[in-house]
Amino acid sequence: MDENNNPLEMAQKKKWLNDKKVSRDITQKILKFGVSQTQIRNIIFLLSLELENVSEMKAISSIINGDGKSENTILIPGENNE
Repeated sequence: MDENNNPLEMAQKKKWLNDKKVSRDITQKILKFGVSQTQIRNIIFLLSLELENVSEMKAISSIINGDGKSENTILIPGENNE
C-alpha cells in the first residue's frame, strides 16, 4: 500500500495539523488580549510547568528564568544578552 494513502498516517497528520491550528489560535487570542513581553515570558514559564516531560519542563523553565546553563538561550531585544 502507498504510504500517502495509509489511513492511520492520514489520521495522525490531520490530528497534528489540528493541534497546531488550535495552538496558533490560542496564541493569537493571548496576543490580542494585550500582553507585555514580561507577561509572555511568565505565561511560557507557567505553561512549561504543565508539561508531562520533566526534562522539557526543567529545560524551558530554566531558560525562561535565566538560570539555564544550556547553550540554547533566548535572546531578548533591548536586554543585555551576554
